[in-house]
Amino acid sequence: MTSAMGTTLAKVSITTPKRGIDVALPENVPVAELLPYILRHAGEDAPDTGEQHGGWSLRRPTGELLEGRQTLAAQQVRDGEILHLVPGPVDWPEIEYDDLVEAIASGARRYGRSWGRAATRRAGLVVAAVLLCGGSLVSLLFEPPWLDAGLIMLSAAVVLTALGIVVARAVPDAYAGAVFAGSALPYAFLGGYLPTAPDHQGLFSFGSAQLLLGAISLLVFGIVGYLGVGAMSRVFVAAISTGFLGALGALFGGWMDPDAAGALVLTIAIGLLPGYPWLSLRLGRVPLPALPQRSADLLKDEPHPATPAVFDAAARADELLTGFLTGAALISAFSSIFLAAHGGGSRLIMLILACAALLLRARLFPVPRQRIPLLVAGLWVFALLADWCFGTASGNGGIGLFLLALVVVALLVAAAGLVYSRKNPSPWFGRIADIVDVMAIVALIPFAGFITGFFAYVQGLMASIG
Repeated sequence: MTSAMGTTLAKVSITTPKRGIDVALPENVPVAELLPYILRHAGEDAPDTGEQHGGWSLRRPTGELLEGRQTLAAQQVRDGEILHLVPGPVDWPEIEYDDLVEAIASGARRYGRSWGRAATRRAGLVVAAVLLCGGSLVSLLFEPPWLDAGLIMLSAAVVLTALGIVVARAVPDAYAGAVFAGSALPYAFLGGYLPTAPDHQGLFSFGSAQLLLGAISLLVFGIVGYLGVGAMSRVFVAAISTGFLGALGALFGGWMDPDAAGALVLTIAIGLLPGYPWLSLRLGRVPLPALPQRSADLLKDEPHPATPAVFDAAARADELLTGFLTGAALISAFSSIFLAAHGGGSRLIMLILACAALLLRARLFPVPRQRIPLLVAGLWVFALLADWCFGTASGNGGIGLFLLALVVVALLVAAAGLVYSRKNPSPWFGRIADIVDVMAIVALIPFAGFITGFFAYVQGLMASIG
């Protein structure tokens, strides 16, 4: 679990000599610092008793001792584990087995769970999703006329979406329905992208009008899937946000260059990152505590919403936030391609700012499903920058210099990962990262104005007035 402040907590059950307690402990704090707080709940005489027999320690049911200098995360203590608070000097013998086969099976189970029915279900759905999404690549084999190809893809999207809704509502199996409806999204985009394309153009030579229709089709099918399936909402919210921002980019691309439209959409997608959590709370209808406005409000005993309703709202907001961040990451990665393809100093500086903003903003989202899309998008932009550096290098010396810089960056990242997996970084680093993050997001605006020609337009307008 994760607290509101971003600290990762592990919910464990601790068996003490007098009682059992269920607590949520921070994973990044050494065990030795947690023991005094655990002893407060272990019994009134627990601290005094510890002085008599040499202190207390935490052990797993197998007898494995939790080291006091290491954190719970470093010792892989997970939610739901059972720990034992025992005297430090106690002799805890290892489990003895009467049968060699039983000992081998017990040892093997420590390295992972066996394949069961749940794994069979997940594997079947994953394979189906891969096959269905991979089937959309058949569009690479289509030839003109594009109208026929577009109608085929659009029909596949309609069938898969309808199948997903029926499975989710009638079976009912919402997650299986989400797999079918989610797999329809690539077909939906291609179903809008292909039909109106000129027959004399190739698949990757279509204009902004075709991209606009594809984005609108993706937006519509995302809304239908979100309303009709009711599970894995993050997939459909990502499609909605991607379709909306993609439609904006296509509209901009109708009257400006592709790199200018990409710069504008990239700025919008990254600039909205600070507002996605607030938007998710609002759309998820998460009940927020009402702050007293007058002294009389302090005496009012307002009824609290039901706990299940709060949990449902929190889960709904989490799905929305994950979808928004995934959509922003997809749009950022796609828009950066146009900037890298055009080249030029202003475009490359904007890519550097986008890379920094994505990577630094990812640290504020502790949940992996929300952090990973931003990290992947940031690394994709970094890869585009690296490709430009190697492409512009002159001779073997220049290539070797860029390769050396890349190795140094990789070593620094590895060192930071190893060091800060054992301890928290300094608060000063966090404050510096926050400042750089905000500066990178704000700095995108003037560069977008320069690339789109807005500054030149204003300058010419002022010159004509003067």
